[in-house]
Amino acid sequence: MTPEDATPAGSKKRDYWFTVLLTDPVALPIVRFLARRRWLSPDGVTVIALLLGLSVGGFFSTGERWGLIAGAIAFYLAFVFDCVDGKLARALQVTSPRGEALDHLADGGRRASAALGLSIYLWRVEGDATILFAVVYIVASYYFLEISGAERGEPAGGLGGTVSGWLARRRLLPNPGMPDVQAITFIFGPLAGLVIAGLVLGTAMVTAAIALTVYRRLR
Repeated sequence: MTPEDATPAGSKKRDYWFTVLLTDPVALPIVRFLARRRWLSPDGVTVIALLLGLSVGGFFSTGERWGLIAGAIAFYLAFVFDCVDGKLARALQVTSPRGEALDHLADGGRRASAALGLSIYLWRVEGDATILFAVVYIVASYYFLEISGAERGEPAGGLGGTVSGWLARRRLLPNPGMPDVQAITFIFGPLAGLVIAGLVLGTAMVTAAIALTVYRRLR
């Protein structure tokens, strides 16, 4: 069986690690349920993702431990529903310019809310200087998205031979992407109470990705 044959309905042939390993196991059952019941349209799912995403910053900005945990959970759920809307639209073969615009709004709103919330958290808890990490991450992240096309298809390059084949059979892309970076920064870091460590690691990953992308473009 080829990787394409094993691809679940509505899913991409290959995707980033956080999406495949920790999001799809939750998102795919929801997609199958909604595809059968037709209780929500893809646009309705996107609205849920948008509302959850906008709540993330409010939780983070409380400056409390419970706020970090609640914000991380809300970010994860928002990402799950953001994945559900796309998979559901592909499964039902329903697309529209309005749906695409709404999806971008939900995606950007989640990131902006989380980044702003963590910046406020750092200002309230850690002091002014640490906000620099959040600012660097935000700027680097959006720059990476613009120049790499990270959300418009598979990134160029990757590992070859046996390793690449092993990853392909499991629908895994060979390199991390923005979903993986966001998971570290906005989910795992806050859940563990290691906000600055998560931001530093996320910034390092994005910086490495930018350097690799620039190298490939100039080669």
